[in-house]
Amino acid sequence: MIAAVAAWFASPAYAQSTAVQLDTITVEGEGETATGPVQGYAAKRAATGTKTDTPLKETPQSISVITADQMKDQGVTTVQQALRYTPGVMADAYGPDSRVDSFTIRGISADTYLDGMRTTNSWWNSQRLDPYMLERMEVLRGPSSVLYGSTTVGGLLNQVSKRPQEKEHHELGVQYGSFNRKQFQTDHTGKLTADGQWLYRFVGIVRDSDYQTDYVKDDRLVVMPSLTWKPTNQTDWTVIATYQKDKTGSSTGFYPHSGTIFSNPNGQIPINRFAGDPNTDLYQTETASIASLFEHRFGDAIKVSHNMRYSDIDGTYHTAYVYPWAYLDASQRTVTRYVDWWDSHRKTFTSDTNAEVKLNTGPVSHKVLVGFDYRRMHETGSTGGHFDTTPFDLYSPTYTAITEPTMTPTARLVQRQTGFYAQDQMRWGQLIGVFGVRQDTATSDIAGLDAQTDKATTWRAGLMYELPFGLTPYVSYARSFDPQFGSAPYGNDRCIDSSSGLCKPVYGKQYEVGFKYSQSKSLTVNGALFDITQTNRKTWDASNLGYTQIGKARIRGAELEVLATLPHDIDLIAAYTYLDAKVEEGDNAGKHIDTVPEHQASLWAKHRFSAFGIDGFSVGGGVRYVGSVWDGTDTIQTPGYTLVDAMVSWEDKNWRFQVNGSNLTDKVYYTACLSRGDCFFGSRRTILAQLTYKFDALPPTAGMAAAR
Repeated sequence: MIAAVAAWFASPAYAQSTAVQLDTITVEGEGETATGPVQGYAAKRAATGTKTDTPLKETPQSISVITADQMKDQGVTTVQQALRYTPGVMADAYGPDSRVDSFTIRGISADTYLDGMRTTNSWWNSQRLDPYMLERMEVLRGPSSVLYGSTTVGGLLNQVSKRPQEKEHHELGVQYGSFNRKQFQTDHTGKLTADGQWLYRFVGIVRDSDYQTDYVKDDRLVVMPSLTWKPTNQTDWTVIATYQKDKTGSSTGFYPHSGTIFSNPNGQIPINRFAGDPNTDLYQTETASIASLFEHRFGDAIKVSHNMRYSDIDGTYHTAYVYPWAYLDASQRTVTRYVDWWDSHRKTFTSDTNAEVKLNTGPVSHKVLVGFDYRRMHETGSTGGHFDTTPFDLYSPTYTAITEPTMTPTARLVQRQTGFYAQDQMRWGQLIGVFGVRQDTATSDIAGLDAQTDKATTWRAGLMYELPFGLTPYVSYARSFDPQFGSAPYGNDRCIDSSSGLCKPVYGKQYEVGFKYSQSKSLTVNGALFDITQTNRKTWDASNLGYTQIGKARIRGAELEVLATLPHDIDLIAAYTYLDAKVEEGDNAGKHIDTVPEHQASLWAKHRFSAFGIDGFSVGGGVRYVGSVWDGTDTIQTPGYTLVDAMVSWEDKNWRFQVNGSNLTDKVYYTACLSRGDCFFGSRRTILAQLTYKFDALPPTAGMAAAR
């Protein structure tokens, strides 16, 4: 039976029966694909918005692509640093947190994906990817539940792994920078066999570094080999294995308002102040994962894809931090600390299977996508905590050993999500439509408690009109579904205003109008106006030590993004964001949503030139403005700030030398101060020097061995 089916798909009769008359397509970007390398800053294609390889100008939703070239030029060392020049994104929402990449999209904490599959399940014990592991990052703004299931209404970040390439390339690099940062990194790719059926890639990172906070490390080890098998022109199968171990500590001390945003008789709390115990403080994650990315094309009309990943993460978080956020003495020097220890072992399996079919119905062409995805997370752990009764002096600390807490095992937690989705990308002349619908079921099961199950149907609709001079205006509507399950060691987050103690799902909807303008690779302009409504939004009730779910919040805003290559070899990135984010019903109605700046703007430019008769020089710089933010009750306003970045580099065929500076004036600023009583420091000035050696071929003996 299987042989007969395979023979039918391979037969001329099948090819004739499925032949489809497709519209003429103009290929841009010199063979660019949605997952491959991009030259420069302006990508032309992406898959995050539709789960298909689609030109950005044909996607009726706001999307930004951060390319590997942009990340390299800006010298970014974390994912959140790579987002600093992206509209709609607050990249350092809670400062340079050593534990996670803390960022928001359109005023809402965003979920993180890798190769289209979710990686985050809670705010801790998730793999924190290194930008050097990535080919690109794609910010999808607005609801995306119709394709990805349980996600926030603000959007998501999809990171695209480096994958094997046919063109051989090898590089070895070293870094040295602020806070005694020392890193070695290497990347190798090419053909494993002479016929190109097997391709390989290997990415490795070793880092030994301190942090801007005393006693905190920032060490990392990454080993990421991958293989691609192409038995025919119709089949691609890539397997990516990753081992990553991060060892750091508690860079965030949760310092009181007095001594940070407000004056203190003892002065400002030093930005490098460490509030924990140097002998026991540890934040460590150890990740082992394997991913399979498979697709097969039946001619030009049908493509089947199946992607899956299994990851195993061990997490240790042993910390002590300032709590509550008030001084014990009249001189405002000493505070109480809370000792908080968490251990977690998390195993996650994610899969996404879909079929893409191209067909025509009269004058209308269709690209239909139907799929099923599944995610299962199993977590066990232990936790312990207590107040440290010894007063801790924030201005002249004495680091006496804390008493280690008694650890108690947490109940086994299992979370599952299944989703069925369908999407139709339609074109009728210059009119483009994208319509999708999805059904989700999400379940959280804690041993000893009743399971919580939430279901939802989400959908979206978008229309675009392609004008002949490169402008494509669009309008769209979409809904989101975000169950509030939380994660161990606490298990499900509890909502104190719920009779059952369980939090209800957060729902969202968005109206968006915008435009996309593109003139080849020289100029890309994207703009959008949007109106987001979010219901059941969670907020922390400090007086009752639990979550409450307000009635409704609304975020209205505008975004503008410009990517340009100007005369005299100048590359430009400009972005502006306006957000009006307020609570409309429930507690604090009429107040601004905390940590959301009303205005953000950024400008980055790089100039390539020759000097002393030598080509390959570049100089660049950027300015970032982040406006003031409120604390959630409109009582305390954290001032805005402007930061300056710069770079200089020289590159030829084999060598690249680069120096980057961030926050060059070493401005002391705060990213947020919350109504509960604490503030978060921003990033200090950092200087990073990098030297990379590149070569396009292995020695002849190594190449002959690879071919064999």
